[in-house]
Amino acid sequence: MSTFDWNSSRLVVSCAGGLETFLLQEIQAVAGPEYTLVRGAVEGPASLKNVYEICLRSRIASRLLLPIAEFPYKNEDDFYHRLRQVHWQAHFSLQNSVAISTSKEASVNVNTQFLTYRTKDAIMDYFRHFQRDRPNVDTRNPDMRIHVHFGRELVQVALDLSGEPLHKRGYRVAQNEAPLKETLAAALLMSAGWPNAEYPRLVDPMCGSGTLLIEAAMMQSGMVPGLLRKRFGFEKWAYHDEGQWQQAVHQVAQEDRSEDFSFQIKGYDADNASIQAAMKNIAAAGLEGCIHVERRELAQFALHQNPEEPLGMVVCNPPYGERLDKDADLIFLYRAIARRLQENCEHWRAALITNNVEFADALQLDHPETLRVYNGAIRCVIRSGDVVKRASHQCVPEKPELQHDYVESAPAKDLLNRIKKNLKGLQKWIEREQVLAYRLYDADIPEYNMAIDWYNGHLHVQEYAPPKSVSPEKAEQRLQDALDSLKAFFALPHSRLHVKSRQRQKGKQQYQKLGESKRMLPMDEAGALILVNLDDYLDTGLFLDHRPTRIRLQELAKNTRFLNLFCYTAAATVHAAIGGAKRTTSVDMSATYLNWARNNLYLNGCSESHHQLVRSDCMAWLKQCHDQFDLIFVDPPTFSNSKRMQGYFDVQKSQVELLDLAMKRLEPGGLLIFSNNFNRFELEPELMERYDVTDVTQASLPPDFARGKPIHRCWEFRHK
Repeated sequence: MSTFDWNSSRLVVSCAGGLETFLLQEIQAVAGPEYTLVRGAVEGPASLKNVYEICLRSRIASRLLLPIAEFPYKNEDDFYHRLRQVHWQAHFSLQNSVAISTSKEASVNVNTQFLTYRTKDAIMDYFRHFQRDRPNVDTRNPDMRIHVHFGRELVQVALDLSGEPLHKRGYRVAQNEAPLKETLAAALLMSAGWPNAEYPRLVDPMCGSGTLLIEAAMMQSGMVPGLLRKRFGFEKWAYHDEGQWQQAVHQVAQEDRSEDFSFQIKGYDADNASIQAAMKNIAAAGLEGCIHVERRELAQFALHQNPEEPLGMVVCNPPYGERLDKDADLIFLYRAIARRLQENCEHWRAALITNNVEFADALQLDHPETLRVYNGAIRCVIRSGDVVKRASHQCVPEKPELQHDYVESAPAKDLLNRIKKNLKGLQKWIEREQVLAYRLYDADIPEYNMAIDWYNGHLHVQEYAPPKSVSPEKAEQRLQDALDSLKAFFALPHSRLHVKSRQRQKGKQQYQKLGESKRMLPMDEAGALILVNLDDYLDTGLFLDHRPTRIRLQELAKNTRFLNLFCYTAAATVHAAIGGAKRTTSVDMSATYLNWARNNLYLNGCSESHHQLVRSDCMAWLKQCHDQFDLIFVDPPTFSNSKRMQGYFDVQKSQVELLDLAMKRLEPGGLLIFSNNFNRFELEPELMERYDVTDVTQASLPPDFARGKPIHRCWEFRHK
């Protein structure tokens, strides 16, 4: 024992990259001001008291290392002989098992795996020389952990006195798919300023297995994080003093702990398994009754606060990192988080961790502070700041600024006059319902065979194929006259005029791209945000004629199981989800549209755990499905012969089989809404004999599609 000199020894406390400043403040408070920041870690005087205090009290530290040898690296043989000279039996005995780990700085060119074996050889040969035997190696649960680090100048050999990493507090008995390390959770809370009497409430809207909630409660109550651990690395160390250790444990256990939780801590998550895991972990931490958790989607996140209630903090560890759904974009989920915070948590503090600065920027926090950290190997940022309301210009109605004086001199004067007339008839409806996207014109005049839609500041023009009686040259001139007139009449820049040529689409043609702008604009429709793309595809992602049906589904959806067949971009599913559907299933054959659907769900805070997206032929899927639904929406294409189908789909010929299969999945008392836009469609009489069928076509058409022949037909089906 006399070979170990406490006075000349130093403790090295490591942490996740980026947390060094927090760690230094914490360790100085625990072990004294002599501790300083050195090479990305905190280093200071070694003593048993400091070992025990740091292991018990640190919320940020990852490991506590005691260097026992340092020397320059020359070659493998010299490295081996240097390790043979370490007095290993002064620290542990033959009866202790060991594990060895190595690390290096990026610029150092050594084979750490090979040198791990050389370290083991040196230690085992040492014990064989002095005691004719060797200790066991146990990589899973060793008595002593030895860590070797290859720096640019020196090799450092250290004992890991923490044992398992210190983020393993001992309360995590259950976890979800991607749990946040406890140390990072503590750092996130510290970055937000928790605990703070001015912000006594804390909410995590995506709490997972509850790590942030538990760390917050422990910090607020003064609970010492190391008390829950059953084992530390120093307990089998030769210099460990069990009496002094028990005294340290007894002292922190006797310290005042706030039993009066005046701070309110709540967590929500869409996934029931995560909520169950959180409840188990809260109980294991001894915090039952101190933290409230419940299953609630982000889409349903609301605090119903009043001005007299105190402010609080909202913290979050949303999904990030590599996803299997490469075409899905998590930015829309972060925009949903921002929207919910601004609606419910104005003037609160907020903090989250993510791997993408763009995601953090989407929160639009005031007075933002950014901390760059590592979550394992993933480079992340912790963003904290104040929640303020910010209006999204894309969801604020933009009225067309019409240049009335221009009409008389316009090359397409008749077209503009018809648009003026149509818009005047729609104005009260647009203002009353705050409609952002609507049809202004649909081939009302034979000379201008096109559809013109207003998308909140953007004009979307679809040219229909001209009749054979009109020459291509004349058709081209009419189109150009129309476009020139529209651009001047609406005073739009070229970037806000979107032109397409529409012809009959079959099979996979309907999914083919026209462009690569990838620009998605959110349209607010009765509280549901739906993404539209006005350039890259023939269709925009939102069928404007189905607006009343989507809103009706939203009104009917509360506590229902909803099925959306031929779901397209799942706009109807979003309406059902925010209307309170218990769960939804959306089926389509197109991967493109299902990824679009996923982004729509993200944008509205809807979790895939309760809103399933299925890529399949709807007819084949229905034949295999055994689930029941309370509300079903069926809006098939007129015709499809996709390679993913067996045979082809023709809505007129396939309607009986389709609706019989779908009605088998409808619960007694449920409702199925069937629609299609085949203008010569006739509903088969046998369906009306089997089911209670009501034609609701007229009620399903919005005012902007009330002119002329109905653009679609719509029926409601119920069991007799």
